[in-house]
Amino acid sequence: MKRNISFLIISLMTFCVFAQDLYIGSFYVTTTEEETLYGDGGDKWTNRKNVICNMFKYEQPDVLGLQSLTESQLSSISTLMTYHNAAGDILYSKELELDSCGVVSDMPEGSTCSWAKLKKEGKAFYVFNIHFSTVVSVAYSSATRLRTAIEEVNTEGLPCFIVGNLGVDSSKTAYTRITGKYFDSFTKASVVSAEYGTRNNFDLAANHGSERYDFVFVSRNVTVKAYGQLQNAYYTAESGGSYKRRFPSTHFPVMAKVTLP
Repeated sequence: MKRNISFLIISLMTFCVFAQDLYIGSFYVTTTEEETLYGDGGDKWTNRKNVICNMFKYEQPDVLGLQSLTESQLSSISTLMTYHNAAGDILYSKELELDSCGVVSDMPEGSTCSWAKLKKEGKAFYVFNIHFSTVVSVAYSSATRLRTAIEEVNTEGLPCFIVGNLGVDSSKTAYTRITGKYFDSFTKASVVSAEYGTRNNFDLAANHGSERYDFVFVSRNVTVKAYGQLQNAYYTAESGGSYKRRFPSTHFPVMAKVTLP
């Protein structure tokens, strides 16, 4: 009996030492040009940027992939997010170590993908941050290129995450091209907090439906514990002394709590 108890204690200690929890997500920021297509003056970047940065400073993600933002917006976020460093458009906690980073070449026109190899307490993993074209056929070609790029970059077969905007929703072939090898954390999490689709277009009154355009995909050796959308809002003062409730972006951030193998 004593031997069994000792073995259990050693097993638990080993798990605690080697298993690493990560909080990882994706956020479609919405460029200053794009915001004029959907919002009004209250949805300008000058109103949104502090709300966005304070939201993530509170959430403290280990890794956050950013899409649809200008260099100026990225500079502002990098400056305000004092607990994080930036590898291009991938933010990572200062408690993590950056091993290397880069951009995937030969992506189909209208699609981008960056990557970073990070370490948490010596345990390495890869993050690929995607922003695909909204053209269905191009999104599929982009997903195909992504899969080959991961094999080219992640030659060690380390745990891998794909975060970002797919350009199309989960009913399209770009999604199934990725989920043929990687899990969608939304479908694998035992705890899910996501009542709507991921796109809102700054419209609080709209029926947001269930279409998901933003994802956290994980390699099959990763355990997904929880998945959720951040649906934070803020208020702007309007004429006549009233206030209007607003979303910080045209897309909700999507986040996953996972455990590395």
